Amino acid sequence: MTAKEILETYDNIVVIQVYLEDWVMFRLFGKEFLLMSPSKDDISSTATICLYNDEGLDFPHILLKNINIDEGEMLPVGKYRLVCLYEQESVVQSLFSYEDKIMDAVDRLIELLTMTKTEREKEFQKEFLYYWNSAADLQCADVYLKQDIKFCKLQKYCSGTITRYIEQDVGLMDLNSRNSKGERKWQQHFETEVFFIPITDSREILPPYRNHFWTIENVKEIIYGKQINHISADTYFQLKSEIVYTQNVILVFEMNGVHTKVCFAVMVKCKNRSGRTLLEKVNEDGIEISLIATKRKDYLYLNEIIGNDRILYDKKVLLVGGGSLGSYVAPELVKNGASDIVLYDGDKLYDENRMRWVFGGLGINSNKANILGLLLKMIHPQVHTEIHENNLDEEALKSELQSVDLIIFTIGSSDMQLRFNRILSELHCKIPVFFVWLEAGGQYSHILTVNYEKQGCFECLYTNADGELVNNRAMLNTEAQLESSLVRNGCGGTRAAYGTSVLLRTVAVLLNIMQKVFSGEIKNNTLIDILSDKVSYPAHIIPMEGCNCCGNRKKLQMCETETSK
Repeated sequence: MTAKEILETYDNIVVIQVYLEDWVMFRLFGKEFLLMSPSKDDISSTATICLYNDEGLDFPHILLKNINIDEGEMLPVGKYRLVCLYEQESVVQSLFSYEDKIMDAVDRLIELLTMTKTEREKEFQKEFLYYWNSAADLQCADVYLKQDIKFCKLQKYCSGTITRYIEQDVGLMDLNSRNSKGERKWQQHFETEVFFIPITDSREILPPYRNHFWTIENVKEIIYGKQINHISADTYFQLKSEIVYTQNVILVFEMNGVHTKVCFAVMVKCKNRSGRTLLEKVNEDGIEISLIATKRKDYLYLNEIIGNDRILYDKKVLLVGGGSLGSYVAPELVKNGASDIVLYDGDKLYDENRMRWVFGGLGINSNKANILGLLLKMIHPQVHTEIHENNLDEEALKSELQSVDLIIFTIGSSDMQLRFNRILSELHCKIPVFFVWLEAGGQYSHILTVNYEKQGCFECLYTNADGELVNNRAMLNTEAQLESSLVRNGCGGTRAAYGTSVLLRTVAVLLNIMQKVFSGEIKNNTLIDILSDKVSYPAHIIPMEGCNCCGNRKKLQMCETETSK
């Protein structure tokens, strides 16, 4: 069937004219549209529809910008506006025939034009920020919140053309940075006070669109709505008590959209600057508003919009080791909600490890911890790093235990892991500890989760049933495999050979295990074996009753000590 024949099967469509290769002008519900048929030679192509010469039709998903066609073109002269009928990647066009693509596009257009008021409101709110930022009068402002459910005052900072609205106690590490002249890059501005107002009921709050512009009345309706209480009673009383001392005010609103939170800001221009409450300022002194293009950029929000949970949020992590494995673990912790990292490593990064260092050649011949700290801060300005260009020792560990929420060991030395395991046990460590290590050859890696209030610890792996110390019982490599995987560089120095695939899968499993530990899914101390094709939880390795650190022998020794006393 041709496009014309397909359109003629619809009772409410009148075909006006066919242009080019199956491009058809048609009338639907008194409006004219242009159908641009999909290519018959490209199975991934889609059918596209434009609204023709209608400035007044304001439905969601009809783009604001006009495409002007002049004389001499193959199409009628006039203004065309694209109709957005598909979400990106929502439909695999290659699966549908030429006819099905056209019918699907037309069916979607009819569904769009026959929406109820409530359905239109929902669709407009999906695209709220597109309309808002397109209509904005003032340059973009970045919003950084610590929470988004309570009214609060924000601080305004500017650097060149960049503006930030920041909630107090949101620690942006770059606010005190200076340029080459020693001048502060960010300056705090006091000429206009800024407030954050959470919206609890978003009904009938629509973005500005063609022929429907925002005025001061829209702002008053949110704050003092008579039909709908858009804000909570607590927020309303705070508006009544907050005194404003600047002539104009900036209001940052946020509401729950269909799939995400919507943050938008306005400047309210007022008559005078006498000290009045914020509610009085808006309702009685407000004259006009200017829309501010708005982007929320705080660490919490950026984690939430990609689906990260909040298990690691606000947790301070002690990461011991910034080598190959540590360099992969550190940025993934930051990208998964841990913005406060304490890092210890006394070694330098050398060329031999360039290919398994997560940032490649950056930082060669520099201290690993130092270069990692610098690169982690580049992920987000709220990331705080405490860098120690030395290896962790007993006194430092005791000190860190006073403030950190969890510990991750990514060091390769079994002796150091055993030593720290003993220290943590003797100190009755009360926070979760994760030992993470790789076996030479790149086939196997392991994670051990330890709660020192329960049985099972790192020394259990090195203890047999008789309580004697043996080589790591969790090791899956044979002696021959281990020997063939070592690279010797003289004077007794060795380096284990392994590629990046074992690093990637180990970090992925570590993030999953941390989630299970903090959610309570993993309750006991657990060993995890990570292979290229599976993840297993061997139950026979720990706890070991004969362990001198956490087993029955330790209990017996404690009883003997008490008896002698």
